[in-house]
Amino acid sequence: MIKKYVIACSKRWFIDHQIRFVSLKKFVLITEKKKLNLKNLKKINPKYIFFPHWSFILKQEIYKNYYCIGFHSSDLPNGRGGSPIQNQILKGKKNTKITSIKYNELLDSGDWIYKTKLNLSGDLDDIFKRSSKIIKNQINMIIKNKFKLKKQKGKIYKFKRLKISNSEIKKNESKLINIYDKIRMLDSEEYPRAYFKLGKIRIELSEAKYLKNKILCKAILKK
Repeated sequence: MIKKYVIACSKRWFIDHQIRFVSLKKFVLITEKKKLNLKNLKKINPKYIFFPHWSFILKQEIYKNYYCIGFHSSDLPNGRGGSPIQNQILKGKKNTKITSIKYNELLDSGDWIYKTKLNLSGDLDDIFKRSSKIIKNQINMIIKNKFKLKKQKGKIYKFKRLKISNSEIKKNESKLINIYDKIRMLDSEEYPRAYFKLGKIRIELSEAKYLKNKILCKAILKK
């Protein structure tokens, strides 16, 4: 009998990059919050529930009854909280790690299993593509190997989730590299793109290339 595992993912990026992987018979894919409930999970009886990207607070009844493993894009405990990729790019980081953790009652504070280096260059879709491969590999290692849980150690630093207003390029932002970083870190269908306002016109920017003293990018004008 094939052991079953659940992949719970509320964003498309992991699924789209790993469609063959999530389609394997051993996995049951859940993409909606309402379907991640005890009634459904009891029918599946998964050994592990993996969360490549879950935008909702996980109910205690789920992680108390099932082995739940999340994946966070920072070297925990440095970088707990929301929008870790964007927040680290804004801080000038070139690399980070994807940390797999066992869920508990405190956000991003669970014992960790694996940490793998993640390069933060390129646009957000590039970063998501690299992330999906790392998460897939970590899932395979967790399924195939015995592992030891390790306590998070070090200074705790928490990020705040970015809002749509944080996507706006302000008039006082004068450094090209900072503007380039803001454009690329939001360049995905999953997020509202970087923009600036010109009167009543909203200009959204994407596909940025950084040259010596200029940025080449695609601009879409909206009322």
